[in-house]
Amino acid sequence: MEGNMEKRPFNVYCNSISLSMSLHDIILNPQQQSPDENIYLGKVTMSPQHAKQFAYLLLNYIKQYEEIFGEIPSPPSEEKIQELSQLGIIGVKSEQ
Repeated sequence: MEGNMEKRPFNVYCNSISLSMSLHDIILNPQQQSPDENIYLGKVTMSPQHAKQFAYLLLNYIKQYEEIFGEIPSPPSEEKIQELSQLGIIGVKSEQ
């Protein structure tokens, strides 16, 4: 360890995220969703400046990913999700 920095690994799988903001912060609330449960994983708060830089870096990584592996498909429409749910192909948790 260097200085007073303690190394604490933080590994998590996130397949859903909600965002909120205040005058001085951008807040990310990562979640892990499945048809049976929604697990809140914590909160990441950053300044708007840091969030903008993060967004820029993330977009560049996505661009590189697509150049190597091909275009990432867009998510299905709400209509397609409902159709697949009605056919019993996927489970959809209703919002309450």
